[in-house]
Amino acid sequence: MQSSTSSLLSYFRLSLNFFSSSPSTFFLLHTISQNSPTPSSHPLKSLHILDSSFNPPTLAHLRIALSALKSTAEASKPQRLLLLLATQNADKAPKPAAFEQRLAMMTILAQNILNHYHNSSDASQPNPVDEEVAVDIGIIKKPYFHDKAIAIEQSQFYKNEESGKQPQQVHLLGFDSLVRLMDTKYYPPTHTLDPISGLFNNHRVRVTRRTEEGNKYGTGEEQDRIRAALANGEREAEGGKKEWAKRIEMVEGEGEAVSSTQVRKAVGRGEWAVVERIVGKGMMEWVEREGLYKGDEGG
Repeated sequence: MQSSTSSLLSYFRLSLNFFSSSPSTFFLLHTISQNSPTPSSHPLKSLHILDSSFNPPTLAHLRIALSALKSTAEASKPQRLLLLLATQNADKAPKPAAFEQRLAMMTILAQNILNHYHNSSDASQPNPVDEEVAVDIGIIKKPYFHDKAIAIEQSQFYKNEESGKQPQQVHLLGFDSLVRLMDTKYYPPTHTLDPISGLFNNHRVRVTRRTEEGNKYGTGEEQDRIRAALANGEREAEGGKKEWAKRIEMVEGEGEAVSSTQVRKAVGRGEWAVVERIVGKGMMEWVEREGLYKGDEGG
């Protein structure tokens, strides 16, 4: 185990060094699938993208990914999910876990997603484990969603060679990320929503509502106001278009509301049962073995 762990971290460390000195803004590190990946007979129509700091990944990330994949299981094959780590973040400094550690944990998350997806498949359907589902691990230098969408397109990684078309990106967001996406303070110097027009003109977002009692965003109905404001034209003066509302899908959160901050605090306090409940057994074992987040009880 120690040898494989060292090799994995070494690979990610070298990849990050290469990426940082290259002109590329997006790079696909590797792909994980249930079986040996084979070329699909169907073009990729949509690409689900789960973009996070993964510091560490939690069961909330797992549930968001699974919910999105299952929602399009019949309508869109092959299924492709990109777990995306930004090496430059608009709000967060790269600590406490190093990027190579986060990429390793993203790899564990990817395998967990596939395992849960196939285990939950309807056994009455033929060959459920042979469904075309793959999870990619990628890194990107852009901190903002609209710039990330452009960088992924320009990389040509997902371009269909025959048609020349790109899949539609479906960005999987928590509600707090939607709030930031629609906040004009992130778009200087004009501080309008014009910079994100390309994102909504070409792609979609799937937003998981906050469901924990007493959350600062209120009820599901209150959270839906951000979408309704667009549809009603209330954001037009800031550059927001009514038609963007059709590109925003609001969905209910599933399971316990958990966060990476909770994990780091629990590790700092030595509460490993709490850590396991929030991230799962395999992820907890990695965090403990690698000595991550020690002394972080303050968050």
